Amino acid sequence: MRTTIFHAVAGSVLTVAALAGCGGPATEEQRPDIATLRTADPASAAPPSPAVRERPVVRPDEGKEEFERYVAVWQECLFSHGVPRVPKGSKPAIAEHEAATAECAHLYPENWMEHQARTNPEYTDRLRDTAKCLKKKGHDVTVGGDPVALMYGDNTSANKAYDDEQECQRTAFRQDIKKYEGG
Repeated sequence: MRTTIFHAVAGSVLTVAALAGCGGPATEEQRPDIATLRTADPASAAPPSPAVRERPVVRPDEGKEEFERYVAVWQECLFSHGVPRVPKGSKPAIAEHEAATAECAHLYPENWMEHQARTNPEYTDRLRDTAKCLKKKGHDVTVGGDPVALMYGDNTSANKAYDDEQECQRTAFRQDIKKYEGG
């Protein structure tokens, strides 16, 4: 038993000694005829990429006022990054200010359906359910396009279906809507 413990301790000491020797020679002692594994200095490592910032989502129970509040925050960000202010009702010339646009993009709101289209793998199926509901209510609608959306014959048909579309979306996406409640 003593011999086994002695061998285990001796083996551990030899392992530690061997590992200590793997650190490589000091800079002034480096020899080109001996291969060594070199790692980059931690300071020279590339900085970690910033986390993707999610855009604010206008919930199903929110309206135009909330959307406009988010847009105002986004515009203030643009202005603080050099995009000139424009008269009320005009749009800022953001195409000329790519850096500001990129820096503030995470602040521009999306509605809950845009968020679903971007994040929900069952979005197309839910949209088909919405179309079935609309057809039962007498609307001529299909699902298609790129990006996938509800497609009506013309704007008049789409405008007539607006209230029914809202109701059918809430029915088809009822499980998904729960995550937006009480936001």
